[in-house]
Amino acid sequence: MTKWLPENNRLERIWKLAEVGFKKRYYNDKLGLFWAFLNPLFQMGIYFLVIKYIFKSEEEHFALFLFCGLIIWMAFAECSTQGMDLLENNRFLIENIQFNQLDLFISHTLSVFIGLLFNMLVFFLLCLVSQLPLSIHILIFPLLLFNLFLIATGISLILATLKIYMRDIVHLWAVLILVGFWGSGILFDGAIYQEVFPPLLYANPFVGIIMNTRLIIMKGVAPNWHLLMINFATGVFILGLGMVMFKKYAHKFLEYI
Repeated sequence: MTKWLPENNRLERIWKLAEVGFKKRYYNDKLGLFWAFLNPLFQMGIYFLVIKYIFKSEEEHFALFLFCGLIIWMAFAECSTQGMDLLENNRFLIENIQFNQLDLFISHTLSVFIGLLFNMLVFFLLCLVSQLPLSIHILIFPLLLFNLFLIATGISLILATLKIYMRDIVHLWAVLILVGFWGSGILFDGAIYQEVFPPLLYANPFVGIIMNTRLIIMKGVAPNWHLLMINFATGVFILGLGMVMFKKYAHKFLEYI
């Protein structure tokens, strides 16, 4: 892909960093990229058995319903959790090469999204095999992916900046990831919040992203546009906040580490 980019171009550097990050993630793994698929697949199997047969879920195509939510959430969890350590893991680059450090976070998110796109391709194929009504609304899906990209990159910037001054953020984030998993509509339809507690439908952007992904891919209908726009605005805000925090405080990284 880099052959289409000018030499010494920033885009080329970002792509190269993403490519290296992706390869390192599965380096020496005999199954390579398939681990990106097998991990959520194993988790889906466990939750499917528990919820479908013990709690008697009546959700149609429940396995695909679960898989959709899992791969989106797991991509975010991986991106944000590893994003906290980007500055430390790339200290050598920061100390010896002059470049925009924001590129580290953009390339990191891209490397995680390569695995996510592989999983989404598998998900699309399974939907076709299951004869789900794929429609023209699927063209909206890249917008949801971009929304996820904004949030994942912004949160990574925020966490990496906070970790410079507060090492305990690692433990706090682990707790929040757990809370987010159970509250983001992965195991259930997020639309239930509209009846139970509507603010949660808008406060957590992953509820909307996962719900709209299922609507346009599994049901072949238009997304909830109101929710989509609120989620997108939230993503822009999070990325903006992350960039402001990072530019203001991250220059002290080498002093504190």
